[in-house]
Parts: sequence; C-alpha cells; structure tokens
Amino acid sequence: MTEPQTRAEQKQQTREAIMAAAIKRMNDDKGFSSLSLREVAKEAGIAPTSFYRHFENMEELALALVNEAGAALYKIMQDTREAEEKGESIAEGAVAVCMSHFRANGPLVRVLAREATGNSPIIRRAIQKVLNELTRQLAVVIEMEMKRRQRNLTNPTWIAEAIITIVFYIGISTIDLPASKQAEAEKRLVHHIRAIYWGAEAMANTQHLERQIMLG
Repeated sequence: MTEPQTRAEQKQQTREAIMAAAIKRMNDDKGFSSLSLREVAKEAGIAPTSFYRHFENMEELALALVNEAGAALYKIMQDTREAEEKGESIAEGAVAVCMSHFRANGPLVRVLAREATGNSPIIRRAIQKVLNELTRQLAVVIEMEMKRRQRNLTNPTWIAEAIITIVFYIGISTIDLPASKQAEAEKRLVHHIRAIYWGAEAMANTQHLERQIMLG
C-alpha cells in the first residue's frame, strides 16, 4: 500500500502537471504567446485559479520551462566535458551525448528551439542566456582539447558558438526521425563539427604564417 502524499509532494506534482500541460499544448503547434492560462489549466486538470498557487503568471511558467530545459542542456555539457577528459573526440562524443538527451527530452527542447525566435522578448532573452552559458562552457572544453592535442585553433568561443548553433537547431530537428535516419543525421552533425574544426585550424595556421612573414 502506497503512503499518502504530503502537501509538498502534491504541490510539486501539480506544478509538474502544469509544466507538462504547457509543453504538450506548445508541441501541438501552439506558440507560447498565443497560449492561454485557461488552456494550460484545462490540460493539467486544474481550475484556473489553482494555477496562481504555483506560478505568478504565464511568463513565470515559461521561464520555469526554460530553466528546466537549460538544466538538461547543462547536463549534456557536463557529459561532453567528461568525455573530453577521457580523451574522446568532442565531435563524436558531443553529438552522441546531445542526441541521446534530445531524444529523452524531445518535447521540451523542441519548445525551447521554437521559442528562441518567438514573440516573447523575456523568453527569448532567457533562452539566449542559456545558449550563451552553453557556449562559454563548450569554449572551455575546446581549450582543454586544444592543449591536450596541441592543436592551433582560432577563437574557441567562436568555434563553440558555431557548434552550439548547429547541434541545437539541426539536432533538435532530427529527433523524431526513424532510428536509421537518426544515425545518418548524427554522422552529418559530426561532419559539420569537424568542418568547423578544420576551418578554424586552417585559419589559425594561416594567421600564424602571415605573422611570421610580417615579422621576418
């Protein structure tokens, strides 16, 4: 026999139900700006007045969703860093880890990708803040790899920004594909990341050679 839930557990369960309801409605091609509190409450199976016990307004709900998605994305970066520390390639490791997390959190990350260019400036800024932090963390991992492999690359932050953009948008767009197509998509993403690395290395080497010529 299961023990009765505490008041705190019930409140948390209702909060999660509200967030799940918002994600579901937004994955039904409902942009956040056109999503009403009543729609979310109805989907969650609560009275509209009960909503305010958990969120001050709809924008606070949206920010909670962004924070939850951000936590999942930061976990991806942590796993990527651990893979680099083991000596694994960032390209293969990052893509495999990202796609695994994207598939596990598909509805939420799809919402995040769409709302990154949505109509709410508050949500757009919150999502951009998450992406900026991911870029910063990846740049640190890239610098670690540069030192370990003794590679000469251009600005690690710019490389990280390009990789985050490609993996975030292209990766999310492939999570609903059949398994065979997903494997092909992962190969394409690895190719794109390698191309960024090769391009950054070629540019860095060219810049180094030009400086040597000028100094010579």
